[in-house]
Amino acid sequence: MRKTEERFWDLMIRHRLKIFIACATLLSMYARFSFRGFISPDVDIFLIPWYDVIQERGAWRALGQQVGNYQISYQTLVALLTYLPVHKVYAYKMLSMAFDYALGIVAGRMVHEITGSQTKAAAVYAVVVLLPTTVLNSAAWGQCDSIYTFFLMATFLLLLRERHGAALFCYGLAFAFKLQAVFFLPFLLFYYVWSRKFSAWQFLWIPAAMLLASVGGLIQGRSPLDIFRIYAEQSGTYQQISLNYPSFWNLMVVTLAEDGVDHYAELQGFCLGVTVVALGGMMLWLIRKGKLGKDSLLQAATLMMYTCLFFLPAMHERYSYPVLIFLTAACALSPRMIPVLIGVVAIDLQTYGSYLMKKEALSWELLTLMNVACYAGTLYLTWRSIQKEPVGWIGKEG
Repeated sequence: MRKTEERFWDLMIRHRLKIFIACATLLSMYARFSFRGFISPDVDIFLIPWYDVIQERGAWRALGQQVGNYQISYQTLVALLTYLPVHKVYAYKMLSMAFDYALGIVAGRMVHEITGSQTKAAAVYAVVVLLPTTVLNSAAWGQCDSIYTFFLMATFLLLLRERHGAALFCYGLAFAFKLQAVFFLPFLLFYYVWSRKFSAWQFLWIPAAMLLASVGGLIQGRSPLDIFRIYAEQSGTYQQISLNYPSFWNLMVVTLAEDGVDHYAELQGFCLGVTVVALGGMMLWLIRKGKLGKDSLLQAATLMMYTCLFFLPAMHERYSYPVLIFLTAACALSPRMIPVLIGVVAIDLQTYGSYLMKKEALSWELLTLMNVACYAGTLYLTWRSIQKEPVGWIGKEG
């Protein structure tokens, strides 16, 4: 080998992680670019009309009135998008895609925080930006689930660093963008009781962040109560047990039943009760366990969010997004969870494909059984990891 070749390969090996990240980024950008002309039903029916109305009403001045059923914070970002010399569809997608990469970065940093491994951090970043779910969600669907999931992951990272005020503020930003950020609340409440390292008063950072994210609308005359009214209206919009997501209750009720009724009215309270009991049991078990390492905390957070998704009624397929990202990070710490991740991705491919491309390769019954297996696997692997937990990082002795 010539000396120039040796120097070249030495340079490549020395910077292999940077090159790997650059290649993953370029490949993921190409994958997203391929969907530049794809118009999803959500973009056509909701996002484009919202954009047009906000633009017609004067962009920033339009924040004084509700446009669509998304939060004031998201409406503010759309108002800012109208000032860009970019086609409205590209503007929406570019916003979501920017958060895809920010999410990959914070997920990688979180894994590095726990493991100290740059290799695992780089791998998690690459997987996050290349996951079919993240590509389809932003580039094809034009949706914004990467935004609130980014803030959820940042919340968890800041909790690990014991920057509790900043963590709660980040959680408030997540909640300001999407109601589904509530899936993380059970873990946050558990962490508060378990660690005993911050006061309940610091939870006020959550509404403070929500108000700050909505300041554009407040300046234009909106009431702070509008933030919560939007979520109240959203929660009552859908009256079905499942909305293209194979939850636990699909074992008992098929969404499109023969009589056209899925018995939501009768089962809603029962579904909520089961979810609360399951989460309460997990909290009590984890608090009684006492000592948990950072990796076990990540698995516990993933399991609690998955429990909300799995047992609550009226779940859309996109609500699995944060569970998938946290599960990806957990796989870097516990490779035994990789089959679970593959199963969740397969379910997402089917549910996303069904909505976006009208393709149904698997039966709904099979998808439900697959999801039961994935949830059971997450529960078992988390239980096994925590049961074997040696003396780990904890908030308080005893």
